[in-house]
Amino acid sequence: MRPGPLFPLEVNVSSNGAVPSCPHCGEPLLPFALPEAGGWDSPFQLACWNDECPYYVRGWTWMESEYGVRSSYRYRLDPGTGAASPLPVWSPTAIRDQIIEADVEVAREGDLVTTPGTGGGYEDHP
Repeated sequence: MRPGPLFPLEVNVSSNGAVPSCPHCGEPLLPFALPEAGGWDSPFQLACWNDECPYYVRGWTWMESEYGVRSSYRYRLDPGTGAASPLPVWSPTAIRDQIIEADVEVAREGDLVTTPGTGGGYEDHP
C-alpha cells in the first residue's frame, strides 16, 4: 500500500453517513491514487479490492468471451461525483500498489475524508 497523502482529502458523495461499500459484495471501498496526468478532478477514487467479489470474478469470463482478452474489472466510485464505473485490471494484483493507506471517514453527511497513515482499516468506523 502507498502511504497516504500529506493532507486529508475531502470529497462529496451522496451517502447515508456510512463508508461507501461495493453494491456487489458489500465490502468497504478503499481509496487508490490516480495518475497525476490522468485528468481526474480528484487525486484518488474508491474501489472494491475483494478478489471474491462477484462483479470482479465474472468480469474475467465476460472480458474473455466478449473481447478475447484476459482481464477483468473492479467496481469503482468517483467520490467527487458519486459516479460508478468499472476499473479495468489485467491481473489480480494490478493497481493494488496504488491503494492509499488511509481510513475513509464520513466527516458530516455527504463528505468523505481520508485520514493518511492510519492503516486503511474500517473496523473502528460504524
